Amino acid sequence: MPDRSLIIPRFPLGPPASLAENRNHSMNTTTLVAAFIVVVSGLIWIGTQSNDTDWAGNRNQCVGECYEDWKAENGGSIAEVEQTKQAALAAASPEALGEKYYGQCIACHGSRGEGGIGPMLAGQAAADIVAKLAAYRAGEERGAQSAMMYPVAKPMTDADLDNIAAYVASL
Repeated sequence: MPDRSLIIPRFPLGPPASLAENRNHSMNTTTLVAAFIVVVSGLIWIGTQSNDTDWAGNRNQCVGECYEDWKAENGGSIAEVEQTKQAALAAASPEALGEKYYGQCIACHGSRGEGGIGPMLAGQAAADIVAKLAAYRAGEERGAQSAMMYPVAKPMTDADLDNIAAYVASL
């Protein structure tokens, strides 16, 4: 009797597919690839035919007549408008400037400084707020929130600290 352990099956995954089955599979794959190429090409073509400048990022393309219309509508050149903005910021109170910066604090400290994830800020003295923010800016450990506060305080200038403290003290 022959040793059956040495017999290797000829078709471990079943008999080979017929030639017709192989041809159908090949045609299905080709059809899918062709359809994909047509759809992607169509989307690219539609995107290039759009006249909507907002989605394309062409916000700074206002020249000539467009720029003259803008100047008439906004009252001066871009440089003059920017100077007016800077003058308005310089004339603003520290509380108003601090309120503008406080927008990034709301998520943790609440819109009125009532606290939440972070501690309550309302009712704290301006000098305390400045000291705490300056410590975070310097990288000092001040508790569990230190890791979250380091990147917030790091870019702040001394004027920013004073303005935020003035706003928080007004809450």
